[in-house]
Amino acid sequence: MNRRIFLKTIAATGVGFSLGCGNKQNHASSPDEIVEARHKVRQRKRRIIMNNDGNDLRRLEPDKAVTPESFLDMRTTPLVGTHVDAIFYCTGVFNLYKHNTREGELHLRTPAEKDKILALIEQDTDVLEIMTSFGHKNNMEIFWSMRMNDTHDSRHEHLFCDWKAQHPIYLIGEKGEKFPYGLNRWSSVDYNESAVRVKVFRLFEEVCSGWDVDGIEMDFFRHPILFAEQMLGKPVTQEHCDKLTDLVRRIRRMADEQAAKKGRPILMACRVPDSVDYCKAMGIDLIRWLEEDLIDIVTGGGYFKLEPWENLAALGEKYEVPVYACLVSRRLMNGGKPEADTAIKIWRGEALNAWQAGMDGIYTFNRFNPHDPIFRELGDPELLQTLDHVDQTTYIGNFGMSKPGRWLKDGKKYVKERKS
Repeated sequence: MNRRIFLKTIAATGVGFSLGCGNKQNHASSPDEIVEARHKVRQRKRRIIMNNDGNDLRRLEPDKAVTPESFLDMRTTPLVGTHVDAIFYCTGVFNLYKHNTREGELHLRTPAEKDKILALIEQDTDVLEIMTSFGHKNNMEIFWSMRMNDTHDSRHEHLFCDWKAQHPIYLIGEKGEKFPYGLNRWSSVDYNESAVRVKVFRLFEEVCSGWDVDGIEMDFFRHPILFAEQMLGKPVTQEHCDKLTDLVRRIRRMADEQAAKKGRPILMACRVPDSVDYCKAMGIDLIRWLEEDLIDIVTGGGYFKLEPWENLAALGEKYEVPVYACLVSRRLMNGGKPEADTAIKIWRGEALNAWQAGMDGIYTFNRFNPHDPIFRELGDPELLQTLDHVDQTTYIGNFGMSKPGRWLKDGKKYVKERKS
């Protein structure tokens, strides 16, 4: 039996998981113990990872009291007993968050949301604390998901944080500026800037030290821009990759140090394009990260998908890292919005395709209705085979965000669909 299958067997049975999800030690652990525990816990069974964009608090009805229970009822409590084994919880856009941050800024830009955020803080809690507590009580992992370059603020001024306003030099462009690539996301932070990398490190450090999360996620697909050169159509070089790798190393080291203090591992996940070459072209040196044991979980795909799932599955097998197939409404449903009804046969077919290709599980993005059948079906490949499904995989759609060449010069050349 190869080592990866052995570890997955341990994870499925729960053997050797004294440092696992929600279980706390009474003493600090050594660095070696943390690494060993991290390698075991990363193989924990996750049928479905549900990414929650953190807007559940905003949608709480005005006549309802703001409590942990009413907050959880929106998207989380109904997931108990489903195939969702992990929730990757995003608390906001770049530097503007709904957890009680000091390093970032509290998202108090709209009156209704402001009152709800402050109401929880007055109860000596916040959304991230509530989520982690819930997860540990229900044997469900909770990761803090950071969108590494969320640029909704390019189009929605109220999401433009004070830090960006005070440091325009850290941004790739300015309002109204046009670029040949990157869909004119002028408010993107430029990872060329050391101050940007320091800011990102400190945001992760604050969460790892202050909240009892099971892991952290670097979401590079929301949105897939890192360096100014990419938006200008210029080459992103190894020097750019090295800057980002150095940041990931620092975060990895910090997370392990904080984990040692807590006595249990803090996993690191990333969501990236499902092509190693596309990743490298935008500054993500994924192979190096895996070779250096910087990443515990890899999720591939988003607005577009570039290669057959078998390729990412083989990468995970080689480096003994679990890999997940990201299923997104906008890709599967050709621009379908999060609130659109689920085209269930398409979702079933894509999920079954991923399972049969050797992926370790399914990652859902922009699907938030906890009663949606996808959360009770997509995590079981044997069940999916018995249900009506569309036997296909969707690579790119007909809308702008789904076209890899709109984000990166010559991006379409990285599409390697399976030949029929």
